Amino acid sequence: MFNIGEYLEKFKIKFQSRDFLRNSVAEAVKEVCDIDIEPKKIEVKNFIARINEKPIIKTSIFLKKEKILEILNKKTGGKVKEIL
Repeated sequence: MFNIGEYLEKFKIKFQSRDFLRNSVAEAVKEVCDIDIEPKKIEVKNFIARINEKPIIKTSIFLKKEKILEILNKKTGGKVKEIL
């Protein structure tokens, strides 16, 4: 018999993982740049974190990108390799 609970569990895990990556990026940016970004403004796909913010905020993040990526590598185990 088909168990709907098991089927839906894989989607729950996927969404929890996405939220973890978004929160990790927001925390790393806060730690390095002292800028608060809402996790809902961050999209992580194919190891790339895309931040939807104002250009001045994106420029501040870009200037310290290496340090942020270093922290993210430790937090996420290499699931974020680039920030745009």
